[in-house]
Amino acid sequence: MTEPLIDQRAITLSELNNRIKSALNYFFPGACWVIAEIADSRCDQKGHCYLTLIEKTDDRTVAQAKANIWSYEYRKLMQKFEKSTGETLKAGMKVLFLAAVNFHEVYGLSLNIRDIDPIYTMGEMARKRKEVLDRLQKEGLLDRNKALKLPLGPQRIAIISSPGAAGYGDFMNHITNNAFGYRFQCTLFQAIMQGPTAEKSIISALREVQAHRDSFDVVIIIRGGGSQVDLHCFDGYDIAAAVATCVLPVLTGIGHERDDTVVDMVAHTRLKTPTATAEFLISGLRAFEERILEVQRKLVRYCDRALRDERHSLDSLLQRLQRAAMNVLQKEDSKLAIFEKTVRHLDPESLLKRGYSITFLNGKVLKSISEAEVGTLVITQLHDGTVQSKIEEVKNG
Repeated sequence: MTEPLIDQRAITLSELNNRIKSALNYFFPGACWVIAEIADSRCDQKGHCYLTLIEKTDDRTVAQAKANIWSYEYRKLMQKFEKSTGETLKAGMKVLFLAAVNFHEVYGLSLNIRDIDPIYTMGEMARKRKEVLDRLQKEGLLDRNKALKLPLGPQRIAIISSPGAAGYGDFMNHITNNAFGYRFQCTLFQAIMQGPTAEKSIISALREVQAHRDSFDVVIIIRGGGSQVDLHCFDGYDIAAAVATCVLPVLTGIGHERDDTVVDMVAHTRLKTPTATAEFLISGLRAFEERILEVQRKLVRYCDRALRDERHSLDSLLQRLQRAAMNVLQKEDSKLAIFEKTVRHLDPESLLKRGYSITFLNGKVLKSISEAEVGTLVITQLHDGTVQSKIEEVKNG
């Protein structure tokens, strides 16, 4: 077997790596500013942060590199970054960072990040947020939920939150112990309220609420308390569209003082905190009660006025009836007087006094000559006594 000829120009791998290292040190003697997207981020127990950085063109990865931030630098950089952006480093975030290019003969190329410019990331976040808002506006979703009519005195509340969230406890305490003693039916739909899975979790809870839409008046999304970090999940298109298209009015009480999130902007009503959300619902019920009381007062006034009017009408009718009755009685009294006079005039005693008499035959009034017989006894009644006589002769008139 013939041994292969060794090219005198060939070098070993270690020599190649040393040449690469020397070239990188020559062309990159110090750190340089680099723009990249974070594909992955993790921290080990020692506090070191390890990143996978990529560059995309039309959703196609055209470059990739590994980077690290040593624990001492990481703590300092994250305090500055989170204070400025309200965010932590996460997948999908675009960053501008100062990095030294390192090449190790065994472990290869890596970037050692020494600084991060939060202003660039804030600009990117604002750009993405504007893109989401523009899309929502174009699709007619920005004001869709706002167009829903808020029920009068909503009491059946669907709550999307985490049971361990401080804001949820604040909300329940405030709405349960309200000064007016109102009773609300509150149903919790559990969701993760921060982190990379929060958006999908909240969307899932919204869908579950809508599956029982007839059981609720409104939906509230509350978080509250804790750090302002990880609110990025409320700026995504998918969660904003889910809130905008919800068939029930959505109220938000996410509990932050910074600019509104996209979810706040598409919701029916945006409130600062969970406690403010509870107060809003209580005040709504109070306003509803005030309207009912005002209607009641108007109804009482109307009934009082109607009763007074009817009482006046009845009094007037009674007076007319009394006058009519008096007229009828007077007329009847006159008729009775005439009738009484007539009766008195026809009274037998009056007739007898005027010279008339009554003849009785066998105790009965003798009315006809045909009843009289010769020889029978008759009694004649005069006004001052009677005369007994005997019929001796009967003549026809």
